[in-house]
Amino acid sequence: MTANLKANFQETILIIDDSPDNLNLLSEMLSNARYKVHLAPSGKLALKFMQSNLPDLILLDIMMPQMDGYAVCEQLKDSEQTQDIPIIFISALQDVFDKVKAFSLGAVDYITKPFQEQEVLVRVENQLRLKRLSQQLIDQNILQERNRMAREIHDTLAQTFTSIIVHLRAAERAMATAPEQTLSHIQTVHELARDGLAEARRSVTALRPQLLEEGDLYSALARIAQQMSSPTETRTVFEVMGTAYTLPIEVENNLLRIGQEALTNAFKYAQANLIQIELIYEAAQFILRVKDNGQGFDKSSSCFSNGFGFLSMRERADRIGAKLAVNSQPGKGTEVVVSINRF
Repeated sequence: MTANLKANFQETILIIDDSPDNLNLLSEMLSNARYKVHLAPSGKLALKFMQSNLPDLILLDIMMPQMDGYAVCEQLKDSEQTQDIPIIFISALQDVFDKVKAFSLGAVDYITKPFQEQEVLVRVENQLRLKRLSQQLIDQNILQERNRMAREIHDTLAQTFTSIIVHLRAAERAMATAPEQTLSHIQTVHELARDGLAEARRSVTALRPQLLEEGDLYSALARIAQQMSSPTETRTVFEVMGTAYTLPIEVENNLLRIGQEALTNAFKYAQANLIQIELIYEAAQFILRVKDNGQGFDKSSSCFSNGFGFLSMRERADRIGAKLAVNSQPGKGTEVVVSINRF
């Protein structure tokens, strides 16, 4: 990850000091460095100002009448609104005790008076850079979590809705000639809806899929295929090659979702009468293959490269360090292969 550490806006600094000379000197210095500067000659005025204006950084004197810098800092750190604003103490107090107290209250730096202009500018920029980087990491984590939730909801609900649609169509066909089959399909729809909702809730809270809690990867994929194929004439064939072994939880979770997406696409779009699922346990790698004999598609089409399902499979494979290959041609079916090294 390469982060852009330069601000794309004018950052704001609040200077809190009861000395007009210090306020003017620091204000001129920071304004010339292209910062937006606000001045507060007392701690109380500073706190009142920050009720409606939050600076990016605070320069805070210690020895002030009525309310000293320590008290101001303590109050700022006790407030959710201001606790993350970096505070640099700037004071004539040079005793180690004063510096330790400043840092223990939450200050990020301490500058002693008299100060050098270059030192102040470097220390201010360092803290603002750290603040920008911290915010970038927070934003990135939020984006990753949103993407994870989108993948999980798509993977769980897409499979559920596909199965529900298939069963409802079968129930509609059987309604006139086989009422008992209609009831069976409707009962299955109720179960699918209930299980799908529960699985979506588990996915949002990052819990292990229920199918893997109750069994292994083979049984989980087999149950998904059975739910999808039971009201159709599509035949599914499972094959396990080699001696099965346990994979890390995160790996199995993502392999299940990749296989689930491949099966959903096969049942929904391929118009196939045969779907083959292979779990290949080799000494050095594990391979999952889902292959159908359906209508296939053109891999150069934008529907393939930009489809959320394919992107989700690709992201999941990348997440666990697996290789994903999708092979398809019009009229020749589709094959999804995901492989991952054991060590």
